[in-house]
Amino acid sequence: MSLRRRRRGRRKSAAMAGDPLDLFLDAITNALGVVMFILLMVVLFGRAGAEPAPVPPTQEAELRELEEEERKLQLQVQALPPTGDPELAARWKAAMQAVQRLEEERDPLRATARSKDAKVADASALLAEDLRTVERLVSQVREAKDKVRSSASGFIRVSRFQTDKRPAALLALNGGRLSRIRVTADTKQVLPPGGGSDVRDAASAKAAVESLLRDAPAGTYRVELLVWEGSFDSAKRVEAALLELGYDTNPMPAPAGAPFTPGAGGVQ
Repeated sequence: MSLRRRRRGRRKSAAMAGDPLDLFLDAITNALGVVMFILLMVVLFGRAGAEPAPVPPTQEAELRELEEEERKLQLQVQALPPTGDPELAARWKAAMQAVQRLEEERDPLRATARSKDAKVADASALLAEDLRTVERLVSQVREAKDKVRSSASGFIRVSRFQTDKRPAALLALNGGRLSRIRVTADTKQVLPPGGGSDVRDAASAKAAVESLLRDAPAGTYRVELLVWEGSFDSAKRVEAALLELGYDTNPMPAPAGAPFTPGAGGVQ
């Protein structure tokens, strides 16, 4: 009886001695399987990542832009102070107050700008009306000048010195230049002279008259002034100088380039 118990104890101890070896082998096998599975997954996913699908160039550019914008935004977020920062709250409040002040200042400026725009529009309308009026007046002046030229081109004033026995000093005004001419019994026509003294103002007109009539005193001579078209404005200055110097003058207009014919209808 005691022998049987010893044998059973030996078998039980041998069985218990073989169990840890089986567990160790099972653990090694399972670990090796896990490692092989992991290696297989790494190889498969590595191949899939090594050959990415081609991306169009435009999408690549957009992707780079988005990545760059994301990086900038992240930098901005990182630069922000933590939530609840008193300094940030103070800066935000000051900024909002400044914005409110600017809005309050902007409203009257907008009203002023609208008022000025309305005034500019009114002024533009008035200016346009004035321009139309000026154009109308210019047209009327042009028509009046044309009428004066047409009437002057066919008219030569008869001298009012027909009964005056004083000798005549003949002055010719053509192209704004004053000169002295002489007419004899053999003179058939008096052509517009090409030279003379410039009478651009009152002083030059007086100086020219004094120089040309140095040998013809005012009490002894009378003045016949022949004026060709284009010099009528200058003739007014010459007439004023003659009257100032004491001469009796008789201006006679003629069309541009037309000769004077001495006689009852022309130079006396």
